[in-house]
Amino acid sequence: MSSERAVGDHRRGAPSPTGRSASRASPLDAGRTRASPAVPPAWAIGLQRLVGNGGRQGAVVSRLLQVQRQPVVPPAKPTLRAGSRGEFVKEAQRKLSRLQASAGPLVEDGQYGPLTEGAVRTFQGARGIPPTGVLDGATWTSLDGAFAALPAPVRAVLAPGADHVDVGFAQQKLNALGISPRLVVNAVYGPEMQPAIIAIEVLVLHRLPTSIIDADVWRVLDTARPGGFIALEGLSATPVEQHTASGTANPLGVQVPGTSLHPVVGAGGILRGAAVRELQQKLNTAGASPALAVDGVFGPLTTSAVRAFQTGRVPPLPASGIADAATWTALDAVAPASTVGFIERQWTEEVGGATFGNTGGNASRYSWEISGDRMVVTVAVNFTGLAPREVWFSHVPRVWNRFAAVRDAPPQRVELEFRLVRGSGPAAMTVNVVAGNGRSDAGTWFRNDPDSASTVPHEFGHLIGLQDEYQQRPGDYVRITGHEPPVGATTGPPGVAPATIAANLQAAMLARNAANARTAAAGVTMGAFAQRVVAAYAALPLGGVAPALPAVPASPGVPALPALPAYTLTTDLITDLDRSLRDSADRYETIQVFTYTSGSIMGDPGRAPDIHDHGAEPRHVAEFLGILGRTLGGTFRGEER
Repeated sequence: MSSERAVGDHRRGAPSPTGRSASRASPLDAGRTRASPAVPPAWAIGLQRLVGNGGRQGAVVSRLLQVQRQPVVPPAKPTLRAGSRGEFVKEAQRKLSRLQASAGPLVEDGQYGPLTEGAVRTFQGARGIPPTGVLDGATWTSLDGAFAALPAPVRAVLAPGADHVDVGFAQQKLNALGISPRLVVNAVYGPEMQPAIIAIEVLVLHRLPTSIIDADVWRVLDTARPGGFIALEGLSATPVEQHTASGTANPLGVQVPGTSLHPVVGAGGILRGAAVRELQQKLNTAGASPALAVDGVFGPLTTSAVRAFQTGRVPPLPASGIADAATWTALDAVAPASTVGFIERQWTEEVGGATFGNTGGNASRYSWEISGDRMVVTVAVNFTGLAPREVWFSHVPRVWNRFAAVRDAPPQRVELEFRLVRGSGPAAMTVNVVAGNGRSDAGTWFRNDPDSASTVPHEFGHLIGLQDEYQQRPGDYVRITGHEPPVGATTGPPGVAPATIAANLQAAMLARNAANARTAAAGVTMGAFAQRVVAAYAALPLGGVAPALPAVPASPGVPALPALPAYTLTTDLITDLDRSLRDSADRYETIQVFTYTSGSIMGDPGRAPDIHDHGAEPRHVAEFLGILGRTLGGTFRGEER
C-alpha cells in the first residue's frame, strides 16, 4: 500500500479548505492510466458465504462481477455556436466547467449562451486554437482529450472508524450497487459497511480481507459507479460535488393502490375528448365491429362497443357500457398502444414529514397525442376565483418544451410539447386563483406571485403527476432523482456533537417552540452531519421526557396562531418536527437541513442550487417516453433539443 496512511480509528486525514476532498492537480495535467479491476470467475460467487451473504453485500458483489469494459463508439460531435441547444451543449458545459475554462461553474442547461461561448473562447485561446467561440471539430477533439486527461480524484485510504468525506462517497457507491439495507450517507465508516468491503476484497480483488478501502478498492467502486467526488470547477475553483447515479429515476407521485390511470368514460364520467378517442382506438384494436369512428364523442355506437367488449371477456365483465377501471384493465391487456390518451393519476407524496395528495377531484388529469414527429401533452385547467395572468401560459413551454424523445433503432426523433390551456368539465383540473402572494400548491395559485416564472412550471409538474423534490427522506430522494443523496456538509457547529443538537431539538418540540428548534439546528446544513443528528435523535430515550404532548389552543393576535393537536413524540425526527410544531418559516427551515432537496424545477433551486440538476430534467418526461415506446415500439430516451 506504499506510504499511504489509512484514515480511521484515531487517525484523521487533513481536510481540504472546504472540508471536502478535491483533486489538487491542474486540469491541464496529463491523466493517469489505471488498469481495470480483474473480473473473477463465476465460481467466486460461492465465496460470498465466507463473508456472510446476509443481503448486505451479496447484491453489491453480483453487480461488481458484471462490470465489463465495453468498447464505446463515440457519436459524431456537431458544431455548436451561440444559440445552439441540446445534449451536446450540456456535455460541452460539463467539460468546460471541469477544465476551469469558465469564470465559475457552468450551469448544465443545454443552452449555448454568452457564458458558454466565453468559456469556449478561453479554452481555445489556451490551446492555441483561434478563439472564435464556435465549438468546431478541432475544438471538440482538444476538449475531449483534455477532459479525458483530467486526473482521477484523490481518494483517502479509509479504515473502520474513519470520519471523512470520502467515506460518504463510498457509502453512495455501495448504495448504488444495491447494498441492503441502504447505508446512511453520514461519512462515518461504521460496522454496517465492513461486510461489503470484505466481500469486494475477497471476491473481486482476490486478497485476504483487511477492511481497508485503499486504492484497489476505490478503483473497483469508481469503475462500477463513477462520480461521487468533489471537483474544482471554473476559474474560481469552486468545489462542486459530482453525482453518483443510482438507477432509474421515478419522479411520479406514488399512485394510490387500487386506482386506475384511466378516468371513467361514459355515463357519469367523461363523454368527449382525448379519453374517448383513446377508448375508441383501443376498442377498434380489440376488434370492435363495426369499427368505431375515432371522433372523441361517446355515443350509442361506442356504448355498444364497450358492452360487446365487456360481455366478450372470460369471465365476462358487467355489461354496463361504461369504461370503468376493470374494463380499462382488460382493454389495456389486449390493446396496450394508442396514439392518443388521457391519464387520471391519483397520487400521494411525503414532503417534510407530512403526506399530501392529488386524489379524488384533485387528481392529476392530462391528455397526450402523438402525431408524426410530435407528442403534445395538454393540461386543461378550470381557473376559479380571479382571472389567471396571461403570462402564466407562456411560463410552461419556456421551461418544459426542451426535450425530444430519441430512439436509436430504427432511428426516430419525436419532439415533446407541453401546453397549459383553459378548460372545463370532468377532464379539466381546478385551480383557484387568489389575491396576494403566498405559497402556491397544485390547487391554489397566487395572482401576485413575483416568482410565477418558476412557480407555475413547478405546479404544472404536479398537474402532470410529478411529486416534489424537496425535503425528501434519503430513500425517496434516490427513487425520485435517480442519484444518491449528496454527502454535503460533514461537519456541524464547532464543538457541538450530534447528540447535543438532537437533545436540543427534542427539548424544543417538548416546548412546542419552532424558533427554538431552528436555533438548535443553527450551523447544520444538508448532508452527512445532518444525518448523524437524525440518527442521534432516533437513539434518544423517550422514557424520561413525557413524549405525549398536550394540545395547544389557538392564540389570537397578529399574526394569530392556530391550535396544535395533541401529539406523541417518536424516534423519527422529521415526522416529529412536522407534527409537534406550528407551520412556520422556523419549522420549514429546520426540516430543510435534515432532509434532501434537488435543484431541479420540482425541487428548490433557491435553497439547493445544483449545476448538474437544473430546471426540467429528462427524468421528468420519462412517463411520456414509455408511452412512445408502447405506441411506436423500441426504447426512447429524453434529450435536450
